[in-house]
Amino acid sequence: MTGPGEATSGPRRRLRLEPWGVGHAGSLQDGGDPGVDDPGPDDGATLTDAAVSVELPLGDWRGLRPAAPTRIGRALFLDGVRRVEARGMLEGDRQVFAALGGCAVGAVECRLAGEAPARFVGEPIIERWCVIATDELVEPDLEIPSGAGAAPLRYRAVAAAGTDYQAPVEHLQRLMREAEGRLASNLRIRMAEVDGADPRGGTSILICDGPRPFVGADARVVGYLKTVQRQRLPGAAFEVVKRLEEGERSPIYLVGQGGNARFEWYVRLRDPRPWLHSLAGSVRLQAHAGERPAELLAAAQGVADWSAEHLPRFGTRAHQDPRAPQQLLPVHALEETLRRRLGSAPLLRRRIEVALAEGVAAHA
Repeated sequence: MTGPGEATSGPRRRLRLEPWGVGHAGSLQDGGDPGVDDPGPDDGATLTDAAVSVELPLGDWRGLRPAAPTRIGRALFLDGVRRVEARGMLEGDRQVFAALGGCAVGAVECRLAGEAPARFVGEPIIERWCVIATDELVEPDLEIPSGAGAAPLRYRAVAAAGTDYQAPVEHLQRLMREAEGRLASNLRIRMAEVDGADPRGGTSILICDGPRPFVGADARVVGYLKTVQRQRLPGAAFEVVKRLEEGERSPIYLVGQGGNARFEWYVRLRDPRPWLHSLAGSVRLQAHAGERPAELLAAAQGVADWSAEHLPRFGTRAHQDPRAPQQLLPVHALEETLRRRLGSAPLLRRRIEVALAEGVAAHA
């Protein structure tokens, strides 16, 4: 007899659900054969046995409980939000796609001993852009009146590579990532001032929501990825990841090579319910490995152990965020604040429409 969702013959197959809300693409987006290494173009190389065995030989892979976590006194969570406020066409001799939008980037600090409430670290970065899919940008910036005596909003005109309708939106995403990288670099300097310049450890950690920005060798800066878009591990290693329990992590493996090489590992934030797919509640983290990963492995192990021991406490519940538990509570609160800082989307859209109807003032 088979249960609901089970195949009646052939290899055992079961239907399992995505826990995230249907408004999001899903925490697992790669349905390919896990036995094939993913030659992701961002990595420039497939994962070899040597890359997978950087901490443990592939044959010894198992879920790891934190053994020697790095001592962390405060955690900084960095994230950005990006919003398209209007799509458009720049019309002339030919039509090209355009988009008006903005991004907000910020960070919050959490004291792990609970001696102080979470707080912003500096002022968020707010930027607005008029992105045009052209390689011959001659258009000036746009200024949109704000009303109530406030300064007008300036949308900086920039050119985007590509010609399809998604090119301006993809460029907006890159601009947001660049702003995140600038903030991460600034925060890294501040952390060094507070904790000392030793890149092998310290009392602060910076968790960047998304891929780890290229801000140099520093074990205290990690990337935090909520989704699996490209499954790189060989089948045997991936099976270990799928069986991780809450508070466990995978062994560290190596992705890429040269100065941009990075360590990666998976952490299970929460055990999945039986009707959810086997990676539900899992996240992937990244740390700098560089050209001499053997010298930085010990520091990465300390950070990986810390992440397995402490990140589960920050995971959201389903009633708090549709991406629970991968969406962390500090990041959830930060994103809500950053969206408010961007202003009301319907109101901005209306002001853009009025300004274009009246002939918007332009500034070079």
